[in-house]
Amino acid sequence: MRIKLSYEVLEGEKIILPAHYNYHIHGLIYNTFSNELSNKLHNVGFLVGKRPFKLFTFSRILEKGKLIKNGKDAKLIFGRRISFYFSSPVDNIVADLGEMSFKRREFSLYGQRIYLSQLEVMTPPRIENRILIRAMSPFTVYSTFKKDNGERVFYYYKPYEEGFQKLIEENAKKKYRLIYQKEPDGLRLQIKPYKFSVKENHAVVFFKNNPIEGWTGIYEISGNPELIVVTYNAGLGSKNSEGFGMWEIWKEGEKNA
Repeated sequence: MRIKLSYEVLEGEKIILPAHYNYHIHGLIYNTFSNELSNKLHNVGFLVGKRPFKLFTFSRILEKGKLIKNGKDAKLIFGRRISFYFSSPVDNIVADLGEMSFKRREFSLYGQRIYLSQLEVMTPPRIENRILIRAMSPFTVYSTFKKDNGERVFYYYKPYEEGFQKLIEENAKKKYRLIYQKEPDGLRLQIKPYKFSVKENHAVVFFKNNPIEGWTGIYEISGNPELIVVTYNAGLGSKNSEGFGMWEIWKEGEKNA
């Protein structure tokens, strides 16, 4: 299920956020959840083996902000209103966020008092076995290696690399197991770049001062609709709860990512 959340500032005519704002939207979401759900997702999540999944994702802010550079302290200045999409395959997560949004109404975002002005429930799209999608937040998958000194190194795969396709499919199947409590026997998912540029679609997002590499752009995704739907609701790839992996259906002639 996917919803659109819109907020307005209580004082003044603009909302100011760091250029790398994912952590602050992530915090807004967790501070909106009920205490019980917030603690469950933050401390435990949904486990596949020892690996936790949060099973939700969110988009970039839909409005375009004005970038003000000041060395490393870059800021985005928006109008008095911002909005973004939130999605989860677990209806109770979406219901909790919606209910608590109306109960609490007022929130703090980067030290600014804001309030929920609108909440919209989005109509699910028709998912076929081959569709074109646009990244609404960067896609990322990676492998972790250890150096001889024990230091961990992250390798983020590019969309045209074999590891990107492999990890995207494996990740979707793990989410499928969690959501439906059964094996994704015979289900397949393939993704390949459709309108994509390594230079223009490369995105580096800092989350808690840690750089995460991801990719925007237009992609062709094919396979079993059941598995594609999982990535629509839960996010495609890794780090979904940190604002990665949300997509929407794209049609020829529409604006690129």
